Amino acid sequence: MRILQVCKKFPYPLRDGEVIAIHQLTRGFYEAGQKVTVAAINTKKHFFPPDEMPVENQEFADFHSVLLDTDVNWWDALRTLFTGDSYNIQRFVSPDFERLLSAILRENDFDIVQLEGLYLLPYLLSVRKFSKAKIVLRAHNIEHLIWERNSKIAKPGAKKWYLQTLAARMKEFEIYHLNSCDALVPISEVDAARFVELGCKLPMHTSQVGMNLNGEGGEMTEIDINPSICYIGSMDWLPNREGIEWFLDKVWPKVQSQFPTLKFFIAGRNFPADFPDKSYPNVEMVGEVENSRAFIHSKNIMIVPLFSGSGIRVKILEAMAEGRTVISTTIGAEGIDAVNEKEILIADDADAFARQIKRCLKDPDFCSTIAGSGRAFVKTRFDNKVIVKELLDFYKSLLT
Repeated sequence: MRILQVCKKFPYPLRDGEVIAIHQLTRGFYEAGQKVTVAAINTKKHFFPPDEMPVENQEFADFHSVLLDTDVNWWDALRTLFTGDSYNIQRFVSPDFERLLSAILRENDFDIVQLEGLYLLPYLLSVRKFSKAKIVLRAHNIEHLIWERNSKIAKPGAKKWYLQTLAARMKEFEIYHLNSCDALVPISEVDAARFVELGCKLPMHTSQVGMNLNGEGGEMTEIDINPSICYIGSMDWLPNREGIEWFLDKVWPKVQSQFPTLKFFIAGRNFPADFPDKSYPNVEMVGEVENSRAFIHSKNIMIVPLFSGSGIRVKILEAMAEGRTVISTTIGAEGIDAVNEKEILIADDADAFARQIKRCLKDPDFCSTIAGSGRAFVKTRFDNKVIVKELLDFYKSLLT
């Protein structure tokens, strides 16, 4: 099978959930014997020199990319308020990328063109024009839901109004184009059900993010000697920042007062200059890390205090795969279907979050049991080879 993956960011390095989700399918397709081509927008914000990709990764596909500055331009954002367009979508429209994509399609005969997210839909007409391939939208999130949830937690004022406007424009765009491709591949069953509610009539197959397990995993470091918790996520994404600020203000003091030697490590890219706005005891801002899974593995517990978003938090799966205990809000764990108190710990308010952390620190055996069950859960439910095989079977059914 000849597959073209179209991406809104270059699929390397493997430091954020979207890139990992794309990479895992590219690698899986290659290992399953498929011929893969990748066409990517290489954004200024997440730029990566293609020739610096490791040789072993270059073997997975024929990679092509075009540089595009997607940074927010407030004049353009203001203009779209009057034109009725979705500014979030317009930022990814590039004549150069359209020319690259058209050239690839003219020179190759693909069976499947997989659009990695809603933001690639402006290129749909070009794909139709130059290819007879089946076009599949792989929905990493329900995009408008992210903005709706952001607007709900924003304080009243201009920012809240603007987020509500973005959410409404995104929802209109998402629903209008919902049945424009030949098939839809959501990333979770929760999202799949919501797409049906929104009116999706396309053939649909849920394909989650596959994971590879490293080593034996599951063993906890000595909590009573080096107690530590961690968080990892891009700090320029509003839900991440708001979640961590909430945790530092509402939860951390409750835990720190009882466990004064406990350390909290915050990793991620693009930390704003004003974050955090004050100092907190035993909190270390690590910044961007080279290997997210190695960072997660080096700590005892990972927290996910997320109150908006959609799709699947890949970092939760990575932590589980590394045999680490995850404490998350319900929204943070959405789409993963892990069982609370068995494979994951769920907490939706400050008292509950602090209580779960204290419970893990006081009872290392309980913490280790949750971690081991989480790792077994990922091994059973998120095996990349199984996920890729099922997706390829779905693609074969589209071609018959």
